[in-house]
Amino acid sequence: MTDTRVPAATGRRAGSAMRAVAAALSLGLAAGAGAAAPAAPGARAGADGPVASKARADAAAALQATTAALGDLGAALLRDASGPNAVVSPLAVATVLGLVQSGATGATEREIEALFGAGAAGTRAMRHALPALSAQLRAETGSAGQPAALKQAARVWVDPTVARAVPASFQRRVAQRHGADAMVISFAETEATRTKINQWTAEHTAGRVAELLPAGSIGPSTQVTLTAAVHFRAAWARPFDAGQTEPRPFQASGGASAPVPTLNDERAVAQSVVEGTQLYALPFAGAYDLVLALPAAGGAAGGDVDGLLKGLTGGALAQWRSALSAAAPQRCAFAMPKFGFAPKAGSIKASLERLGVKTAFTEKAELRPMLGRAAPGSHVDDVHHAAGIAIDERGGEAVAAAAATVKPKTLASPPPCAVDRAFVFVVMHRASGVPVFLGRVGDPARSE
Repeated sequence: MTDTRVPAATGRRAGSAMRAVAAALSLGLAAGAGAAAPAAPGARAGADGPVASKARADAAAALQATTAALGDLGAALLRDASGPNAVVSPLAVATVLGLVQSGATGATEREIEALFGAGAAGTRAMRHALPALSAQLRAETGSAGQPAALKQAARVWVDPTVARAVPASFQRRVAQRHGADAMVISFAETEATRTKINQWTAEHTAGRVAELLPAGSIGPSTQVTLTAAVHFRAAWARPFDAGQTEPRPFQASGGASAPVPTLNDERAVAQSVVEGTQLYALPFAGAYDLVLALPAAGGAAGGDVDGLLKGLTGGALAQWRSALSAAAPQRCAFAMPKFGFAPKAGSIKASLERLGVKTAFTEKAELRPMLGRAAPGSHVDDVHHAAGIAIDERGGEAVAAAAATVKPKTLASPPPCAVDRAFVFVVMHRASGVPVFLGRVGDPARSE
């Protein structure tokens, strides 16, 4: 492998499934457009019979289920995040998990797929629906000659000691499903390699994610690192006047209120209430909205965001979107705080294990589709994630990256046998056992 993009796979079964999903996407069914479905690309003219209709309906259902699963994943990661402010990217994490799944089999593959559906539904989601959704997002162009709001990138970094063992079929799968290219790089040169991977991540996140992989995250034994990056940037459909920004009271999660810089404007805003949660949708120029959800004041949740997050699911996000889509924008004196926080990388291994992805992190992991003959004992060592966001008068920018590191079987560490507390010592003749000297050490820092 070299630093070049790997050709896409062209298998008939994969291609026909992807075409069916692409047909559903072309209708906007994943976004709930509800238009009549055209035939899938490559289908015979007039072949809009029951079989074709069912295929499109199944593809649309798979896309909706996959979108909901992304919401479930994001909500779970957000619940595990620490601090009053946090942001995660289920798309970046799912992409890295998709890269791993493309090189896995057995329980390792099934547990990752189960995040997106039980049994065959999860398999279809990971192999077809998720790649199709991601490809559709990558293919979208900006409005009025503007650059695309969302950019994605993925790369597989392979150590030369295992490069020859990596099957060509794995390279084709990650290229076809996730647009990933591959590069051979020496993990023996640990810091230089870590710097290069972090530089790649920074380049694909406008410099915002500068250190996805912390010191110690890779080492000479690392075989593969799989990375994904997401960069979103869009202006508001109607920017705010910076001259109207002023300090206004904001009640923080802990209950205390303090003035914060707040955007202000009288405008028409889509709004709705779903099960006590107040919703607003603020459109960016192009295809995206910023959806804002305020927990019910008082009640069981006490107006607490943690209470809202506790029950948040992908299904709930779909309800929010449906309610806002159906709501006619209402003119109001809209106010929203400016906010932003820099990306902070951290491990999400424990979160993924709680979600059921366990075998991948053990020496029982089955990664032969990724590593061929070098696979026995190899496993995912960790998964790192970082995300950040900034919202101001002009619009919004959000970035994220994720990385999974793969290492070989670890040799068992010897048991500890440290002299680390006060002790008695004997200078003893080995053959006879004569104690020539006896003593005690209570403080080795003292010389008396």
